[in-house]
Amino acid sequence: MRATPVRLKADATRAMVIAICSLLAVRFPAPAGAQRAATAGLQPLVGTWQLSALERGARVANPVGMLIQAANGYVVEIVSQAARPATLDAAEQFMTYQAFWGTAAVEGSTVSYHIAGDLDPGQTDQRFTRSFERTASQLILTNAATRATWQRIPELEALPEYQEPVVGFWQWTAAGLYSTAGVNLQPASRDASVIVYTPTGHMAVLYLPPPGRKPFAGPAPTPDEARGAWQGSVSYYGTYIVQPKSRTMFHYQLAAANPAAVGGSFVRNFEINGTQLKLIFPPTQLNGQQVRNTLTLKRLADVRDMWPDFRR
Repeated sequence: MRATPVRLKADATRAMVIAICSLLAVRFPAPAGAQRAATAGLQPLVGTWQLSALERGARVANPVGMLIQAANGYVVEIVSQAARPATLDAAEQFMTYQAFWGTAAVEGSTVSYHIAGDLDPGQTDQRFTRSFERTASQLILTNAATRATWQRIPELEALPEYQEPVVGFWQWTAAGLYSTAGVNLQPASRDASVIVYTPTGHMAVLYLPPPGRKPFAGPAPTPDEARGAWQGSVSYYGTYIVQPKSRTMFHYQLAAANPAAVGGSFVRNFEINGTQLKLIFPPTQLNGQQVRNTLTLKRLADVRDMWPDFRR
């Protein structure tokens, strides 16, 4: 049967639409949620993990740590030791508390990491690999220098609906001390930084100092180098509670870069608008004016990236 002019025109239009859609798909990648199938290899690592054993040649005494892996690749890891004395100097604090965040990808039984931010300024933008073994709720990560054993923390059986929007990876984008009139009187800047809230009720923070930190001269920092690398940073992990009526969150520190901070807590008001989170600190004073430190963050991962099996 011969095609009519109308049908030829319709076929040409359909072909043009398909071509345009293909072009747009290349130029504008799918959002994180649509990319989950591409990171299926990460599935054995996805979740919130608590460090149970650590070997660095010999067994490390009293290891503590938290590893949080999202299905879309984002990861944060903090490793420390329990009962670190507050009398440690800056170099000793640095050597007993490590933290990084970035992305991960899996091929076979090997996981490759790209560090987006690290307390060690020489590690930022570096890449490294580990082998992994997953058995039930246990994960073992190994490289030439370390062997770490992690235990998976189960998600909350009934994750509150009001907590669901909070869960995820959030990247720091801006901050400052805001007056009651909404004016940013003292803007702040940081290297790539994150805060993470998990569906297990745990959280982790890695806020790095402003850009410009210098790598250490040797494999271990001097006290002055460590002090310079950490000045202005905030890092800890622990648990959190969301209070929906007052739009308030409480952070409880289980481990922290500053050993004197362990066991402490923070309170933050919060606002979520689409993919943006604002954390608002309690009021304070700046040059006689009432101000509130306000952090603005953008979402990198949501509850379904953190918990692929989640269903409401």
